[in-house]
This record gives sequence, C-alpha cells and structure tokens, in this order.
Amino acid sequence: MNEAQIHLALNHAPLFLSAFGGALLILGMFRKNNSYKKLSLYLMVLGAILTAPVFLTGEGTEEMVENLPGINETMIERHEDMAKIALVIICISGAVALIGLLFQKNAALSKLVFLAVLFLSFASFGTMAQTAHLGGLIRHSELQNTIQTGNEEGGNSLQLNKKKNTNDDD
Repeated sequence: MNEAQIHLALNHAPLFLSAFGGALLILGMFRKNNSYKKLSLYLMVLGAILTAPVFLTGEGTEEMVENLPGINETMIERHEDMAKIALVIICISGAVALIGLLFQKNAALSKLVFLAVLFLSFASFGTMAQTAHLGGLIRHSELQNTIQTGNEEGGNSLQLNKKKNTNDDD
C-alpha cells in the first residue's frame, strides 16, 4: 500500500470514532452505564491514535496528486490547514479520555473528564468532518460548485449557481 491508499483507507475512522464515542458517552451518562462511558473513552483514544497515520500520510498523498489535472493547490492547503487543527483537537480529546481511563476510580475527576470528553468529541467530530469535506473537494468535482470544461491547462470553468426565486410579482 502506498501513502495515498493508507490515507484514504483510514481518514474517516477518527471522524466516526469521535462521533460514536460522543454518542455512546451521552447514552452512558443518561443511562448511568459505566460500561458505555468507559467504551466511549476507548473509542476517543482509538480515534486519536488512528489520526496519526492519517496525518502522517497526508504529505505523501499531496505529492502524488498535486500535479494531476484538475487538482487545485489552494484546496490542498485548506485541507492541510484544517487537518492540523483537527489533529490538535482530537489528540487533546484522546489524552483527556486516556486520563479518564487511568483515573476512573476517582469519581470527581471522572465526572469532569466525561464532560470534557463530551465537549471534545463534538469539537473533534466537527473539525474532522470539515477536514474530510475539504479533502473530498480536492478530487471530487461533483462536490464543488464548478465543473471543469475545456482544456485542463487553461482551466475554463462553468460556475453553477443555485437558482434563486426571483419572482417579481410581489
């Protein structure tokens, strides 16, 4: 497997692990189920761990695609900038979750950790979702508001706009 294949194979795992971790934590808090809460912490730690290979293969993936026709360097940079923010947030999430696992016998600390992880799971999911969206825009023209037409060097494009209701009969 090359770096691009690894990047693409793993890039959604942290996104979904943070979403499932947060949802399971909410369920565990409402049901007062320690097993659910503990599992949610493990999911957050796993999400943080899996973010490392995704992030580390990003540069190699960029090198492989940046000169392909239709690739926009600005989109790559936006994806990369958002990935750095997401990496920091999910690593903090994973670290706080790990603290919760290590000190789960301390009830006061556990309550604080669960609230922090809940907030961080939403932040992780949001930043990971935006990072994934920006990554998708790099190669998936169907997600963009423009369609490339004509030659690839000149880069003619047709702007697609959502039609607004311009009824002047009011």
